[in-house]
Amino acid sequence: MCGRFSLTANNNELNQRFGIAVLQNLAPRWNIAPSQSTVILRARGLETTAEMAAFGRPSGAAGKRLINARAESVQEKPTFRDVFVHSRCLVLASGWFEWAAPQCPYHIQLLDGRVMAMAGLYFPGHSTEQGHFVIVTTAADGSLKDIHHRCPLVLPSARWTAWLREPVDAASSCLVPASASFFNSYRVSPDVGNVRNDNAGLVAPFTEPASAQATGQRDLFS
Repeated sequence: MCGRFSLTANNNELNQRFGIAVLQNLAPRWNIAPSQSTVILRARGLETTAEMAAFGRPSGAAGKRLINARAESVQEKPTFRDVFVHSRCLVLASGWFEWAAPQCPYHIQLLDGRVMAMAGLYFPGHSTEQGHFVIVTTAADGSLKDIHHRCPLVLPSARWTAWLREPVDAASSCLVPASASFFNSYRVSPDVGNVRNDNAGLVAPFTEPASAQATGQRDLFS
């Protein structure tokens, strides 16, 4: 699954990467969590626009949100099938977080560190209410499976247009896991698990303190 991600690029970087004008005043975000807003790309007529939307669709149950849609069933599930046809989006991210075990999160990013585009589905808001999005996930490839068996559907640039504005058959051809060879992953601090934390230290490589390592060794050989 994908429940946390980062987006630290500035407006100029997004403009150069995606060829769109970002009018929102974006601040770096290192820990975007469900219910929080971030920038997505949508097709509006002949244009691709950048707009703000909230991560996760309220499910009706108190405090519950749908945050992911499985690529394998997105065209059949009643919650997602119409949105897949009419309202796809790109979710921009510098990387995403995944937990290999409790208190053992990893940050995963493109090898070249550029902003990636994750496949998303957009749910319009009512009246003036902000819209919501979910991230499409797929089976993890290769070494990514060592961290978690699911991962976001990250789209190469050649598929951005197909996902945003082409018919369903073309969009369906995008539902293919990206190769693990395109990504770099490394362990980060468990502090990312707290949604109140949002700072650059969350994406810095983490090494378990020597005292903790020593304790683990004593436990192992005791």
